Amino acid sequence: MLKQLALAAALAAPVAAQASPLPTYPFVHVSAEATRYTTPNIGTIDFLVSAVESEPGQAQATIETRMAGLRALLQEQGVPLEDLETRDVRREPGSSKTAEATPQELRVSVHLIVRDLSKWRAVVAPLLDKPNLTGFATGFDLTERDAFEAELMADALREARRRAEIIAKGSRRKLGAVTAVTPGGVKNLGAAMGVVRTDFSYQRSRPANVGARDFLSVDALKLMQPVDVVFKLE
Repeated sequence: MLKQLALAAALAAPVAAQASPLPTYPFVHVSAEATRYTTPNIGTIDFLVSAVESEPGQAQATIETRMAGLRALLQEQGVPLEDLETRDVRREPGSSKTAEATPQELRVSVHLIVRDLSKWRAVVAPLLDKPNLTGFATGFDLTERDAFEAELMADALREARRRAEIIAKGSRRKLGAVTAVTPGGVKNLGAAMGVVRTDFSYQRSRPANVGARDFLSVDALKLMQPVDVVFKLE
């Protein structure tokens, strides 16, 4: 029995050591956030190439024709074909109560990266008018994202210190060193347009008042960095 109690105490000790009680010294806990706008320099567009035909061969021929036209467009605009990613999605014919053949639907999921946004309109505009292309979704980002987020974090920490200094002054205390920092995830408040696609692992929504031509615009990114900071009061 004594050995069992000793073993239980030994197993429980690391759990107790990991506990994080509130500091015993005077402290102030503040939450802050920083927001920055910037111009994106890389864009992505996702869409489906789909064909519904009575014969599987006809559907495959339609898909291949549309993909060939897409590759020709990219070569014309100087977009590397390596930035074109595709994933085949096949839907077999559904059950039918009659002996008639049901239509065969073939779909190809396309993800295209446009690294030169000066070509964005020239690439996207023709896609919107091509037949058999549906489910468009667009997004924009920064190639130097890490450096931008580091600057955003510095802004958030400065804002946290400013708020803490106000509290310390009101409490007739002097603000001390930082004792803990908990950063939140960077939030993208910029516009990403598209429609929900069932074969996507993520969800995007398209407002009812957004027309197809609005996919041609390149909007500024708005990123926000929240942070929680604990300062010591002296």
